[in-house]
Amino acid sequence: MIRITSGQYSAEALNNRKSRRSISYNGTYSQETDNANISSFGSLLARASAEFKNIPDIREDKVSALKEQIDSGSYNPPLDKLANILYMSGILDATEE
Repeated sequence: MIRITSGQYSAEALNNRKSRRSISYNGTYSQETDNANISSFGSLLARASAEFKNIPDIREDKVSALKEQIDSGSYNPPLDKLANILYMSGILDATEE
């Protein structure tokens, strides 16, 4: 059984909350609408987010430079950093000989 809601949950009450009506003392009628204020941090965050969308996921200049070094045989990766990455990821075991 569905009951008709009244009071604060009725459609009329919800519509009344969307805008506030007021009558000033001089008899004029005005209607205030809802508004939102965005802080300077919020607008800065929105601009930064838009800029990040413009940055490519792959840096083609770096990729092409590394490909050239690999093809010419002049690429020498930093082995200590590579070993650390392999060790931290669990691929390399320091106890193995």
